[in-house]
Amino acid sequence: MDFISTNGDQKEEMELLLPYFNVSDVVTIMENLYRDGEVCAVSKSKVKACQETYYEERTDSLFLSGQETSLLSSVRYGTTKELLRFANQLADAKHLHQCLQQACGIILNKMLTIKDGRYQTDSDVLLFPWKMTYQSHGSELIPRGAFGKVHLAQDTATRKRMACKLIPVEHFKPADVEFQVQFQHENIAELYGAVLCNNMVHLYMEAGEGGSVLEKLESCGPLREFEIIWVTKHILKGLDFLHSKNVIHHDIK
Repeated sequence: MDFISTNGDQKEEMELLLPYFNVSDVVTIMENLYRDGEVCAVSKSKVKACQETYYEERTDSLFLSGQETSLLSSVRYGTTKELLRFANQLADAKHLHQCLQQACGIILNKMLTIKDGRYQTDSDVLLFPWKMTYQSHGSELIPRGAFGKVHLAQDTATRKRMACKLIPVEHFKPADVEFQVQFQHENIAELYGAVLCNNMVHLYMEAGEGGSVLEKLESCGPLREFEIIWVTKHILKGLDFLHSKNVIHHDIK
């Protein structure tokens, strides 16, 4: 009889196949194949060897294909896609952050000077508290976000000024960089790069050194009409861009 597939379930297929088996022959074959309890020892060793071979071959295959190339070994210049990959790899490995002792990251802006695969604070980049633009000299502030502090930063080689948001690696998530990388607009701070150093993620970005609206209100009093128009215009331009990308801003203040 020819076997014809009827797309039936497994039970129907087994009912067609079982009549062709001689059960006594199957038992004899199994007894000769596995004697004196060897089944357990042999099976475990074979399974272990097969698993090790599989994972080694898969690792080699992924490595050679470039799918699993690690971006957590040094700081280097890269593309926005590489920065997003770095963010994802870092988020996946952040539970091993104690093992990530070497500085690593992706820099997009060449005005940030990488030296020997590193971009370290106090040597390659300096961090300062913000100077309050509308208050007396010497007034300083370190703004805080949900999980990090924001400093004013300056590259020691190019003198490039920027903002640096510090996020503990255990609180870091890819969304911290995805938004600024994917949506570029004159009213959205440009992201220059992300670096992991001393268990802190440093997000370097365009600095708005003009100060906040609240700072100006507290320092100088009510805004004049033309200032209100100028500020409102740029806020609406930024919001209009976000809405065109189906993004809602939940932290307007």
